[in-house]
Amino acid sequence: MKSIVIGLSLLLGGCAGLQSTDPASPYYAYPPGWALQLERVLPIDPGAATVRLQYGRIVPRNGVQEYDPFCIMEVNTVSPQVQLLQPGRFEVLQLTRSVSEITAAASPPNPQGLMKTGLGGSDTPSFLYYVTTFRLRNADQPDVRSLTCAWDQMAPGNRSLMRHLTLDEIRSALGSWMTLIPPKERL
Repeated sequence: MKSIVIGLSLLLGGCAGLQSTDPASPYYAYPPGWALQLERVLPIDPGAATVRLQYGRIVPRNGVQEYDPFCIMEVNTVSPQVQLLQPGRFEVLQLTRSVSEITAAASPPNPQGLMKTGLGGSDTPSFLYYVTTFRLRNADQPDVRSLTCAWDQMAPGNRSLMRHLTLDEIRSALGSWMTLIPPKERL
C-alpha cells in the first residue's frame, strides 16, 4: 500500500511540474484575470448554439479540419433565428484543460458493463481531443457561455506530440474575430 501511495505522489507531482510560465508552452499556466475581446459581430446560425472558428475565419460545423487548432464559441440558447453576438469584453471566469476521447463506432458494453472505445471495439480512441475551455461572463450578453479550443491528436497525419494548444495556436484559430487579453494588459 505504501508503494502505491508513493507512486501516486510521484505521478501527481510530475503532472504539476508540467506547468510553465512561458506563454509559448503548451503547458502554460494561465494566471487569473484574462479577458476575451470579441472584435466584431459574430453570427450563430439558426438552430445552433455554437459557431466554429479556424484559420481566423468562421467554418461550418462539418468543415472543421480537426487535426488543426479550432475554437467553438457557445451560448446557452438555441434560437430559430440568427443570433448575433455583439463586440465586447468578456471576463474569463475559469480556464480548464482536459483530454476527451471520442469513438467513431463504439462496441456494445462488455459483461462488466464498461464501454470499449475505438473502431472495431479496440481500446484505442478514434479521436483524442486536447481541449482548453474558457468560461466567459459579460453582463450585457449573459447568454454567452464559453470558448472551447481543441484539436484531434489522433487525426491522420498529425505527428505532433500529444499536447494542449499553445496561446499562439489558439490566437491563430481565432484570427481577428477575438483577442485574448492577459491580466496585465486589461487595465
